[in-house]
Amino acid sequence: MITRILTITAALVLAACAPAGNGSGISRLGNNLPANPVPQATPQPAVLTAKERLVGAIEANNCALTADNVGTVLTQATISREELIQLTPQLKAEGRIETSGNGAIRVLSDRCI
Repeated sequence: MITRILTITAALVLAACAPAGNGSGISRLGNNLPANPVPQATPQPAVLTAKERLVGAIEANNCALTADNVGTVLTQATISREELIQLTPQLKAEGRIETSGNGAIRVLSDRCI
């Protein structure tokens, strides 16, 4: 009787260790994903300076900042009027903008010829 119980137990153990169709001897569980997936880096948006945001906003508004679109440009650039006053001479010194007598500012870039 003990021999019969040991034989049945041994058969069950061997059956449990037999390949389950994938050849590894261990059946897969779950959704076939690796046990420790490598986390993917989330791309971060580029951080633009106030100057870059201002130039981009002016470019997006027909390449000119005028009395008619100043509110729109400042909102798009997320800068204040005070920042505009500070940035204008810096951008002019860098050759990135030109000003006209009527207070308009024109961007000088590859997008605005």
